[in-house]
Formats: sequence, C-alpha cells, structure tokens
Amino acid sequence: MTVTFDTYVPGSSLLHRLDPRAKLWATLLSLMAVFLLPNVGAQLLFLAGIHLVLLASGVPWRTLWGLWRQMAILVILIMVLQPFLRPIGREVFSLGPLHLTTGGMLDAVRLALRALAIAFAVATLLYTTSQPALVSAMVRLGLPYTWGLTVSLALRFLPAIQDLFHTVRDAQAARGWIAEGSIFRRLQEHVPILVAVMIGTLRMSDQLTLALAARGLETSRRRTTWHALHMRRRDWAFALGITLAFCLFAWWQLRS
Repeated sequence: MTVTFDTYVPGSSLLHRLDPRAKLWATLLSLMAVFLLPNVGAQLLFLAGIHLVLLASGVPWRTLWGLWRQMAILVILIMVLQPFLRPIGREVFSLGPLHLTTGGMLDAVRLALRALAIAFAVATLLYTTSQPALVSAMVRLGLPYTWGLTVSLALRFLPAIQDLFHTVRDAQAARGWIAEGSIFRRLQEHVPILVAVMIGTLRMSDQLTLALAARGLETSRRRTTWHALHMRRRDWAFALGITLAFCLFAWWQLRS
C-alpha cells in the first residue's frame, strides 16, 4: 500500500460536508485569532474547543494524539529555550549570562500553546478535507492549476521517494552494509544509497511525465473537473458566521 501525506479522515460530519473554500477561510481567520488571544487561559480554551470540534467530527483520539507526538519536540524546545530569551519578571535561576525568570517561563507557555493552536487549527482543515478537494479549492480560488498539480504530486510522490530510500537502505543492510563512525563517515556511507534513490526517482519522474502527457497536461482546451465544487447556502452561512465571530472577537480585543 502506498503511503501519502493525505491526513484526511473520512466522515460525514458538518465539517466534512462543507465546501473546502469555506473551511480555508475559517482556517485563515482561526490563525489570525490565535495571535489575538489575550492570555494562557484563552489559548487553552481555544485549543480545547478545537479538540471538541475534531472529536465531534469523527476524528479519532489516536489521530489527535499522533499530532501531539509530532509537536512534542517543538514544544519541548520552546519550553527549554524561550524562558532564557526574555529575562523579565522575578529571577528564578541564573547561570552566567542565562537568567530564568517568571516572565520568561510565562512567555514560553504562551508561545508553546500558540504553536499547538496553529497546528490543530490547520489540522482541522486537513483532517476533514480530502486531498483532491483541497487542491481543487485552491485552483477555484484563482491559483494556476499547475500549482495545484504541484501540491498534489508532492503529497503523492514525496512519501514514495521516502519508501524507496528505506527499501534501498534495508536491501543494503541485508547485504552487510553498516553505517558507523562520525557523522561525516555516516554521510559518506550513505552516498551509494542516495545514488540508487536518485536513479529510482529519475525513473519515477520519467513515468510521471508520460502519464501527464497522456492526460493532456499542456492541452489548450478548457479543463474540466470530475467533482465540481459549489458553494451552497450552508457554506455561505458558515463563512458569514465565522467572519462575524472573528470581527466581534477582534473588536473586543482592540477595545480592551
């Protein structure tokens, strides 16, 4: 089975049935709202709300936990490094030029929660929108179809190249290949594997070129779509509702 970067979780919830363009607009407003959240409590509520929406849309908890694990390294780096970058507030610990303060720790928590909120806001779009629908929405919004095709091919073939690398590496390991020593020695040992992967990638690109030519990539005729996108009343209502909610939130933040 071919692995892809398509994180879509099939379902029939309201979010799944919404037009991708409405969800793209909602995601953009959500990302803007993340930077307007006033404190840690509001960020936690925002993050908890996204989790409830995703769970109600049928996204399993193990999928959300997988995103948490992917974000763990970034969150740890933020929590370790950020407190020393802004030495404000009461000093807790000092080591030479490094000063750990209460204000720095609070900034680290805010920044970590903001990174998580951004990740899960984008995940709401990716988990409830199939890859073809997302690319089609990008094209319908005015992007050239070649851009959408590039995104689609990247999501499809980058994992294939990764699988090819693992296959070649495992085959070489079965023949006694071992990468040991310093980092430079290990990089040198990987050169034959990278050469084999490049040759395999060129073969894939040749097959892809023939496939695209057979499908009339450069044809001058007007292009058609298999599943046309249509903004329905509920899509417009959702987009209008999320826009009004964001405007009220931004007005309240600017006023306070």
